[in-house]
Amino acid sequence: MAELTPQEFLDKVLKPEKESDHICWDCKHLKPVIEGSKFPPADLIGYCMKIHWPFFWGVADFNVVKKCYAFESKKVAK
Repeated sequence: MAELTPQEFLDKVLKPEKESDHICWDCKHLKPVIEGSKFPPADLIGYCMKIHWPFFWGVADFNVVKKCYAFESKKVAK
C-alpha cells in the first residue's frame, strides 16, 4: 500500500462541491469549496490561500486565468 502525501490525503478525504478545469485547480494554494457547504456563492470553486487582497482571493469557475504569480503545482515530481 502506497503512502499518501498530506496533500493527496486531503484531496482524497475532502470532497469538493464541484470539479473544474480552471488553472487554480492544480495549485497547492487552492482550498476548494467542500461538498455540502452552504456559505459560498454558487460560482466559486474555492479560495486561494496565498493571495490576500484584502482577504483570501475567491476563485470563480468563470474567471479566465492563464498565468498566476502564486501558482505552485500540487503534483509532486517523483
